[in-house]
Amino acid sequence: MNKSRKHRKLLQILVIPDDKDEPKTYSIPIKRLKIFKFVGVVLVLHMIAGIIFYFQYFHVYNKNKELGQVNQQLEENNKRIYELIAKFEDLESSQTKIRTALGLGNVNSNNNSQISGTTQQSSGSTPTIYPDVVPVVKQPTTISRETTAPVVKERFGRLSRIRSNIHANFDKSLPTFLPVEGVLSNDYENVNYEGKSNHLGIDIAGERGAIIKAAASGVVVYAGWTYNLGNLIILYHGNGYFTYYGHNQRVLVERNSLVAKGENIALLGNSGISSGHHLHFEIWKDGVPLDPKNYLLAFSEN
Repeated sequence: MNKSRKHRKLLQILVIPDDKDEPKTYSIPIKRLKIFKFVGVVLVLHMIAGIIFYFQYFHVYNKNKELGQVNQQLEENNKRIYELIAKFEDLESSQTKIRTALGLGNVNSNNNSQISGTTQQSSGSTPTIYPDVVPVVKQPTTISRETTAPVVKERFGRLSRIRSNIHANFDKSLPTFLPVEGVLSNDYENVNYEGKSNHLGIDIAGERGAIIKAAASGVVVYAGWTYNLGNLIILYHGNGYFTYYGHNQRVLVERNSLVAKGENIALLGNSGISSGHHLHFEIWKDGVPLDPKNYLLAFSEN
């Protein structure tokens, strides 16, 4: 009985050279070829996975590098702020010693309130503002400038800075210096939520490009753009005092810089939501808005 001959399944590759050499035949078993195909597919998948992995790795690496740079910048900024606060506190301490030596006494927050005649108002309309917090943009006031402007103009006339050293009798951190000369075009009016919208400062109309000066010595905690007040500057003066200078044409100081009372900080303009060239000026203490007329000495002459 003849056994049937088993045929092996082979893949034959015939190589015919260009010269006169004999052709060569290579035989590869089909089973082995399948193994090669499987290994090849695995290798391709590993290559694709490796490419994806390295792409993700470099992406995460670059993100971590950017975050590290941002964190380093934030740490430097915080260090700079702490240094500025320490310098400011040293200035306040030196000023207290000088006033004591001259027999002028200390000027604290209670005395400031008595000097200015300001009565404390209830907080709740605006949260406490701190140097490292970007100020909250307030909603535009609905008080009509046309109805209020003639009244305040007739009452106060043109506001001019006092040409004397009377400001030296007050704490340099107390906002007594008139920021800009001009006409009071809109008065301070802080009313209940159920009434009119709050106008938490005063508007002083003046010539475009007029120099705006710091009402008191302090640190620039904000110098930039806001939707409502345009080019805005916020100064922190210590003892919880902040002053706002809005609608500026141009800002002349940088954030975290120290300014002295009467120093140039901006140019009067019409940026943001504004109907004319004027300065919007506010005074805050411990998160409570105050009437600037009770602090600025220029109003005592009217």
